[in-house]
Amino acid sequence: MSDFELIEEYLSGKLSPEEKRKFRSRLLNDPAFNQEFQELKEIRLQVRQNARNDIKSFFDGIETSIEKDKTTKDQTVMKKVISIAASLVLIAAISYIGLRDFNSPPSNQELFNQHFTSYNSLTGQVRGTAEENLSLEDKAFMAFDAKDFYASEEMLTSLVAAEPSAMNYFYLGASQLELGKAEEAIKNLNTVINNYSGFKAQSEWYLALAHLKNNDEDATIGSLANVITRESEYKEKAKSLLEEMGYTLNTDDMDSGPVIIVVRKPPGNPDAQDDAPDGSSNFDEDTRGRRLFQYGIVSDMAGEKSYSFMTDQPIDNLGEGDLALFVVVERKFRRFRGRSGDGLDGRAFILDKY
Repeated sequence: MSDFELIEEYLSGKLSPEEKRKFRSRLLNDPAFNQEFQELKEIRLQVRQNARNDIKSFFDGIETSIEKDKTTKDQTVMKKVISIAASLVLIAAISYIGLRDFNSPPSNQELFNQHFTSYNSLTGQVRGTAEENLSLEDKAFMAFDAKDFYASEEMLTSLVAAEPSAMNYFYLGASQLELGKAEEAIKNLNTVINNYSGFKAQSEWYLALAHLKNNDEDATIGSLANVITRESEYKEKAKSLLEEMGYTLNTDDMDSGPVIIVVRKPPGNPDAQDDAPDGSSNFDEDTRGRRLFQYGIVSDMAGEKSYSFMTDQPIDNLGEGDLALFVVVERKFRRFRGRSGDGLDGRAFILDKY
């Protein structure tokens, strides 16, 4: 079997567990093979995207042709020919990329595919050391850099159990997101945000993407608002994604009002420290490995408008009746047909409490 065929078998999920193990070992130890693997994987993704674009252009052309041919004597014949051609292409399109309305806004999964890029890291590059002498941490980050995320997830799972740290939890969450395990990624990225000070900006951005992949729009909006309202290297990316979801957020237009309902899960210990530790401090309640989040309803001072809020970074000791400072997430357009809403005036992101 040629290297090309071997890579195709791997990407198609046709290799046995033992063959996968040998394949991943070769990725780590054969730079030329690894390069070929990355190039072929990128080509597959590009071909898929080009197919989407070509099909959209094809149908746009069909629509234009029909309009032009309305004034000709052959209108009926042309429509029939075009309809048959369109049907044939549509059948092929459905079998390859699935059916969707190209004039409708992109779905959450499509937005995820457009905005997600692998985290660029050189943490695991180790030179001049035999593989058998490398530590588990070295091997884990080498696997991550080689984009062997099955192996990095397995080794990082062992690492966070033995040596919990912001870095280990972040790379574990990033590996799981690469593998499509959004639920697991959310827990580990949330762990970084609520328990450590390192890798926080990266975790906030990739957590938003994990929520998007998980099709949790409320959590995605809350996470994106959190990135946008802070000085983060991912701020512009978050603003762009939020707008494509159909929302805008003006950080200069702040409002205030009472918290009507607030729920925190897990409830938390009021005696726990407020500041995120560096990994050495002990919490009264350790939330590592569990998702910590907060949601509820806040209104303006006049009580005329009310907004739902949700965040993966709970505000400590926030209670019903507390005055909160918040920004409103404005809706630009409705992305999908369906129910009009929950009776609220929109969504908000709480910045702080008074």
